[in-house]
This record gives sequence, structure tokens and C-alpha cells, in this order.
Amino acid sequence: MVARASTDEGTELSLGKQLLRPRTLISFAISFAIIAYIFARQDIPFAQVWANIRQANPLLYLLGFLTYYSTFVVRTLRWKQVLSNVGYEEQTPPTRTLLRIIFLSWFANSVLPAKLGDGYRGFLLKRNADVSFSKTMGTILAERIVDVGALFSLLLVSGLLAFRDKLPPNFGTLIAFGAGLAILSIGALFVLRYIGPWVARALPARVRPYYERMEQGVLLAYRRRPAWILTLTSLIWILESTRLWFVCAALGVGFAVPGDLPLVIFIALAASLLTTVPFTPAGLGVVEAAIVTVLLPVINDAGLAGSVALLDRTITYWSLVLIGAVIYLFSGNK
Repeated sequence: MVARASTDEGTELSLGKQLLRPRTLISFAISFAIIAYIFARQDIPFAQVWANIRQANPLLYLLGFLTYYSTFVVRTLRWKQVLSNVGYEEQTPPTRTLLRIIFLSWFANSVLPAKLGDGYRGFLLKRNADVSFSKTMGTILAERIVDVGALFSLLLVSGLLAFRDKLPPNFGTLIAFGAGLAILSIGALFVLRYIGPWVARALPARVRPYYERMEQGVLLAYRRRPAWILTLTSLIWILESTRLWFVCAALGVGFAVPGDLPLVIFIALAASLLTTVPFTPAGLGVVEAAIVTVLLPVINDAGLAGSVALLDRTITYWSLVLIGAVIYLFSGNK
């Protein structure tokens, strides 16, 4: 099956075609190469990893699974409020439909590089609600801006609390990456807010309306109930951290106790941050490497560190690919 949708720019997206493009296949090759490399470099025994995963507590794993999927409900409620803020209150589809659109966009991000799932979300909303693609992308960009700001702030604070004077390898690189994203996000918001009119006038006449609608989507996103939107954003990252806590507890990782909560938060947020890496689908390979790199000096058990990384990704990546594929094949929102 092929998913197609038209936008107000006259372009279309086909997930089937995107999956078969060389860049997508290359991105998966890079992902698996990174995983193989990190396992070999850290001398992680795969037999032990598999044994640990088989012995994981199924109830705690299930709680981690349910916690992760509850974030999609929270993201849907946040997007619904943002869409209402930009004037789409009447056009916005039912919450159930919005939830399906968001889930399919995460699925697309998991099988395609370069965060193309964000564009797919815009396509699906346009198809379901007949709204402006450009303005919708503005709402998604607004979400990304607030997510990056909250994510970087929590990552920095939790990292400093967790490690203090014993910073893990590549801590500075990770923080610098997060800071770079935060600066880019703030810079984009500054441009749209203060010099957007000059940018619009400099653009070709046929492009200007699309830019202006996108700008409206960003700047109007938080005009009403900003505290509610920030509360939902905070809840998303709390749930992301809770999911990893359940995964660690399921494997019997020694630090999975409330006193070490900053460490769990740091690892979960670092993993979320690295899903933005555009070279692989949903940060596949990069995220697993980061979890192992941060965990190994703390628990001093390569097999257990690898187990946490792979078991967590069965929730945040592989289950998403499997469930997303089923929904994509049978959903009317293709």
C-alpha cells in the first residue's frame, strides 16, 4: 500500500516510495553498523544480553510499555489545544483521529530518516480536516520548540545532579548537542517573532503565503492556556523517564531506586534527544550506543547495560514499528 497526500504546496508524500529510496536503506545500514560497533567495542556478550532479557520481570516491562504509549495520549491532548489556539477548533478531527495521526507520524519517523514523519503528520491532518499544511507544520514546529527547551533544561539539571564531578564519557558532547538544538529553536522563534515580516517580503511572491501561514502556526500556538500546554509537555518527559525506570527495574538494575532518579531521567532524556539525529530512523543505533555509554560506567556490567538498551528499544522503537505498520495498513488515514 502506498500513502499519498497532497498539500497546499502541490507536493505529495508516499511512505512506500520513501521506504525504498537508497537514503532510507543506507540509514538502516548505518543504524545496524553502529549497534554492531558499540557491542563489539564495549565487549558486550550477546548471550548474556539475551539471557537477561528472557529473565526480565514481565509485569514491570508491561508497565514500561503502557507508560510509553500513554505519552501519545498526552501528545494528542497538547496538539489538540495548539490546533485550537491557531483557529482550527472547529476543523480539528476527534481526539481518536488525532491520536491515530500522531501515532502514524511516529511510525513514519521510525522507518524514515530526517524526521519525515513530522511532514507526514501535516499531510494526514490536511487530508482529514482540509486545513493548511503550512499552518499545521507551524504548530508542529511550535511543539518541537517547547519540547527542545524543556528537554535540554531537564537534561542539563538531571545530568549535573546524577553525575556531579564524575561526568560520563561524551557528556559534554551530548550537552553541546542539546544546547545547539535549543539555540536553533530559540533562534527560529526569534526570527519568526521579530523579523518575520522582513523575511516574508524577501521571499518570492508564490512562496510568501506558505511562509506566512507557517509563521502564524508557530506564533499563535501558545496564545491560550500556555500553562496547560507546558504541564502536558512536562508530563510527557516524566512519563518517558518513568518508562526507563520500569525497564531498568524489570532487569534488576541496581540503580533503579528513587534515590538515583536523576540518572534515570538523564538517560531517558538523552535517548529522546538523540532520536532527533536525522541520519538514522528515530536515532536507531545512536540511542542504543548512548544508553550503553552512559550506563556502563555506573553499573560496570556490559551485558546488563546492553540489555537495558535493547529492551528499552523494544518498547520505544520495535513495538512502534510493528504496531505502526499494522495501523498504517488498516487505517483509513493513509
